[in-house]
Amino acid sequence: MTRLGKLENGKRDHEAATGKRRGPLTLFKRNEDGSFVILSLFVFVLMLMIGGLGVDLMRYEAQRARLQATLDRAVLAAASMSQPLPPKEVVIDYFNKAGLGHLISEDDISVTNFMTYRRVEVDMKMVVPTTFMRLMSINDLTAPAAGAAEESATQTEVSLVVDVSGSMGNASASGNSKIYELRKAAKQFVNLLLCDPADPDKVTGCVVEPGKVSISLIPYSEQVVAGPKLLKVLPVTEEHKSSYCVDFTPTDYTVRNFNLSDPGFILQRAGHFDGWSGRNNNPSNFTCRINNSWREILTFGHSHTQLNAQISQLSSGGWTSVDTGMKWAAALIDPSFRPILDEMQTRNWVHDDFAGRPFDYSEPGTKKVIVLMTDGANTYQNYLRDGYREGASEIWNVEFRDFRYRRKKYYSIYSASRNQYYWPHKGNWYGHAYGALDADGNKYQERICYDGSCWWQDEALNHKSRYVPADASKQVTAVNWDFPTLWTKHTTEWYKQWSWLGDPDGRYNGGNKDDHLEDICDAVKATGKVTIFAVGFEVGEHEDAVMSNCATSVNHYFAADGSDLAEAFAAIARDISKLRLVN
Repeated sequence: MTRLGKLENGKRDHEAATGKRRGPLTLFKRNEDGSFVILSLFVFVLMLMIGGLGVDLMRYEAQRARLQATLDRAVLAAASMSQPLPPKEVVIDYFNKAGLGHLISEDDISVTNFMTYRRVEVDMKMVVPTTFMRLMSINDLTAPAAGAAEESATQTEVSLVVDVSGSMGNASASGNSKIYELRKAAKQFVNLLLCDPADPDKVTGCVVEPGKVSISLIPYSEQVVAGPKLLKVLPVTEEHKSSYCVDFTPTDYTVRNFNLSDPGFILQRAGHFDGWSGRNNNPSNFTCRINNSWREILTFGHSHTQLNAQISQLSSGGWTSVDTGMKWAAALIDPSFRPILDEMQTRNWVHDDFAGRPFDYSEPGTKKVIVLMTDGANTYQNYLRDGYREGASEIWNVEFRDFRYRRKKYYSIYSASRNQYYWPHKGNWYGHAYGALDADGNKYQERICYDGSCWWQDEALNHKSRYVPADASKQVTAVNWDFPTLWTKHTTEWYKQWSWLGDPDGRYNGGNKDDHLEDICDAVKATGKVTIFAVGFEVGEHEDAVMSNCATSVNHYFAADGSDLAEAFAAIARDISKLRLVN
């Protein structure tokens, strides 16, 4: 008998001797049969929970992915600028068609709309009930979903400011004239922006969508010719209608725009006068050039065909005012100019595609660019001083034919300090203008001799016969010229020969104009929304520094000669196109 058997027998003998036996519960407690089955049940339940967790999570992720995919498709469709339906309606329709319409409401959708920008955002959630995770008291899972889509129909507004001063007629490094190289470069610039960004010579089969890019062409020399159309819709003084330029004061260059919101604001029309020719010349070298339609601003050009036709006519002549060109460039793309452009559209002078321009600086997707080009330094600009633009002048004039049909022209120059009139042809002072009545109501009579005979003749008679008594119907009375009329007849140098009349014309020199240019460039750059490209075309060291300082940065300045001016303009155009296509 084994030792274990002896022990069992001993226990039974002991129980028999003492009369004590173990009960059923005691026996069950000590019985180890089937204990592995219980452990297996616990492990099974645990496995079921873990496996169920994976199933619930897979179901959750499938529903979340479905929700997110539907959301992404919905916001993309709703944010499209070409989508005619309301964005919220589009989003909800997408969810309805996906069987998820009960999960979303308009409060979950946020829409931002501008003329050139649309953004649609959705932030929502979905509750997914669990099956197995309920065993862990987790009855459902929340699936968040969020997304946004935006589209900006990028619009570009460009002011192209080109030098057409006299030096542009000189030969360039290429052997061609500077104006020839400018015309070629400007045309390629326009083609790249308005036709095909990949081909500067392409003029057919354009790929650029019409109405996305506007280009205002601003030629300048001593002045900028705004043209009759632009000055018809701008508030401007009306001293004359002989030419169409505007004078700016030094203070005007410290602000980038025209203060058109001020009901009392008015631009000062530049005087139509010749401050350059001598006293004995007829006025012809007018500060504001006339009879040159190619000098006029082309406002918000729509097509490369339109702009290239204007560029082809560019010629050269006059002094240089880079500051004035830059002032107009800044004003044309400033939002304050919008009412003027609206009026020009009403008159069919600007294409309807440009409705609502110039856009606000904050308008998403809008690019505003100025390209400023010069071939030299700022020089001179004449302007009429206050008191010499309008009103009566001191000049009185009589023109008639005498009895021998000879044309006669007599002037009387008034002196306020003497309260008398100087008659140059007599060299004396009188109390009235020649041809006007004296204090007694009489006109001056002149003794005329011819062929040995003499007559007393009224200086205002206008007839061929030798002598006819004064006939009121034939009399010509002295005329007091106003200043606008005077400047169409004589130069300011002619006027200044009479020492008591004063100096009618002021002058800005190159240093003044450099200061003006710096001021207007700083005012534009202060917006942080306008990119200024500057091009120095075979310029000296001083002009190089002035133009580089005007540019947005040194990287936006191009020093060019005749051989690479077109490449400089093309590089700028491609940079603008790249900015325009980013969004």
